[in-house]
Amino acid sequence: MNQIITDPALRIKMTGVCNRTCSFCNEEGDMRTIGSIEPNETFFNCVQTLLETLGIKRVMLTGGEPTIHPDLYKIVNGIKTSEISITTNGIRSLSVDGWAKLRNAGLRKVIFSIHDVTPQSFLQLEIRRREFGWAVRALESQKHNLLTASGAGLQVRVNVVAYQSYEQIYQVLYTLEDLQQKYKFDIRLLNDLANVGKSQQIIKDVCQALGAKPIKEERRAGSSNTTVLWKTESGFYFSTKMTFRYFFDPICGNCSIKKQCHEGFYGIRLERRLSDYWIRLCIYKHTPDVLMPWREFLQSKFSEQFKDLCKKDL
Repeated sequence: MNQIITDPALRIKMTGVCNRTCSFCNEEGDMRTIGSIEPNETFFNCVQTLLETLGIKRVMLTGGEPTIHPDLYKIVNGIKTSEISITTNGIRSLSVDGWAKLRNAGLRKVIFSIHDVTPQSFLQLEIRRREFGWAVRALESQKHNLLTASGAGLQVRVNVVAYQSYEQIYQVLYTLEDLQQKYKFDIRLLNDLANVGKSQQIIKDVCQALGAKPIKEERRAGSSNTTVLWKTESGFYFSTKMTFRYFFDPICGNCSIKKQCHEGFYGIRLERRLSDYWIRLCIYKHTPDVLMPWREFLQSKFSEQFKDLCKKDL
């Protein structure tokens, strides 16, 4: 099976605030030190310069939880590129009109993180103590958003982290299968980076139990992000994101935690720290060689080396 290379991406952390406290969240760095994006000339100039200099067209809005940012629409509307996606837990309910407004502003894809389908298991994932009714309402909001985003004409995908057991994943897939046939969204199974061996075995067991066959493999240019698309005999499609030890030598070559690293080099992340915007090249370390102001990054050797890496991949 040949590997298809897709375009590189810039991940933008909208905020360090989240309305969930998932036990496996790696936070893509230290959320306590991350500020919220401000939709002003400084931010938009930063993003546009990075996209043009690095040759990137794909922007992924993450968090924290991006939908709770009060200026989400302004931020989407102000980023001038053809491919903007957002990753959300889906707890904040939006109507079809709300999603359509974001689509008209430039949003193309919504990625929902849905890891459980019962209130009991939903609460077990939370570090913070929550009430049963909160979990019921959260699950209802996730389903509501899944349907309204699809109804607004957006591309939709559901990410499911294999953090607990085969039964956890099977229950989620069973619940989503009927909805998928009607609303035509994608489903992707993800590793738990805190327990990669266990989660990969869970995903493998699910694929075998469903009799699924791999039909396509993709990797994002300049990134360890690798996805395999599967199909069952009944015509059910889903994909798996697998850990691929892909390293960027200028950053990862002499790293002291390289042998224990399951993420590999995942690409370029942008976050707000203090009064400026910074580039993060690693989620595990916070040292100046992997975390620096964006202008400093563009003036460094890493900028050209990253462009060369993407060109080599493509």
